[in-house]
Amino acid sequence: ALRRDPRDSRCNNAMGLWLLRRGKFADPENYFRKAVETLTQRNPNPLDGEPYFNLGLSLIYQSRDDEAFDAFYKSVWNAAFMDSGYFQLARLASKKQNWDEALDLIDRSLVRNWNNTKSRHLKVCILRKLNRIAEAEKLIAESLELDRFNFGVLFEKSLLTSDSKS
Repeated sequence: ALRRDPRDSRCNNAMGLWLLRRGKFADPENYFRKAVETLTQRNPNPLDGEPYFNLGLSLIYQSRDDEAFDAFYKSVWNAAFMDSGYFQLARLASKKQNWDEALDLIDRSLVRNWNNTKSRHLKVCILRKLNRIAEAEKLIAESLELDRFNFGVLFEKSLLTSDSKS
């Protein structure tokens, strides 16, 4: 299909994903960039944010976090990638220890998908880093009501419990 139309965004995105899933993190970048280029040719805010999101993943795996941050931010323009895009943005902000920014970003992710267990876990971690223990404990309780086997939140609960004992 790419021989017939090398600019086809769907095929470029699919080829990039195929390579990304095989652990070739640098190779898919060009395919994702070509998909983005095609999608933004006439509209800077395309209907499909998936190639931007996938480009962000490719860049993270290459340790190019600043570029990944920009790609993820562009992916959240599309509603389908808001929760996962904001989750990745919050992870990157947490990596830089920008806790206030990370909290804002993870809240945006949770607005889109309140039941996301990974986002809830990350928010508990961020609240703990901000020393907002009461809020973290409340979120832990709410999260465990939704999913008693949320192991990330259970781990955070054990950390908070051990901190209060010391």
